[in-house]
This record gives sequence, C-alpha cells and structure tokens, in this order.
Amino acid sequence: MGIALAERETGRSRPVIAIIGDGSFQYSIQSLWTAAQHHLPIAFIVLRNNEYAILKAFAALEETPNVPGLDLPGLDIVALAKGFGCDAARLDNLDAIKGAVAKAWTKPGPTVLEIPISPRVPPLI
Repeated sequence: MGIALAERETGRSRPVIAIIGDGSFQYSIQSLWTAAQHHLPIAFIVLRNNEYAILKAFAALEETPNVPGLDLPGLDIVALAKGFGCDAARLDNLDAIKGAVAKAWTKPGPTVLEIPISPRVPPLI
C-alpha cells in the first residue's frame, strides 16, 4: 500500500501488484480495509493452496510433523475481501486472470484475485 500511496503522491501512478499466499494473507488482511479507504488501485493476488505451506516446511525441517492448525480449508477469501470493501473474484483461467489484473488498475480501489495453486510443501534446504 505504501508503494501505491507513493505512486499517487508523485503522480507516476504506476500499477501496483501484491502477491501473497493464503496463509500469509491471514497476517495482513487488515491492509485491504486501508487500501479500500484510500481508494488505491492495487491488484492483490492471493495464491490459494489451503495451507500454511511455509510453516509445514519449517515443521519438516525441525522434524515436528503433524503440527495442528496449518491446514486452511474453508476460507472464503473473496467474501473476506468484499467485506473489507474490495472488488474480488476467484479465477483459475490464465486469460481471465490477465484480464482481471489489467482491469484492476483501472478501478478506483483494490481488487483481490484468489488463484488456486497446487498444495506442495517446499523443502527449505
């Protein structure tokens, strides 16, 4: 959001895109409200794999399997985004994603796009 505010303030108005996973998104969801209140044309891309994959990777590295609370089934990111005042959509088609991102930067506020990805816990080393 700071970049979008700076782009507005300087008059450059370059497009701003934020890419975040669905788990990490839970740590910063309040930023949607601020972006909506300031009418910032940000495209938020939320990659949805229904889990905190990075925390699962840390658990594997630390040899602590089956940590509870790392699966995220049932989150409705689109409804959450709309509740904070953003436009939002769930998309799984590349052409639709490209079109929605381009359109996001023409709107007078933030757009949240939920994109499903394959669940895969990456190795940390």
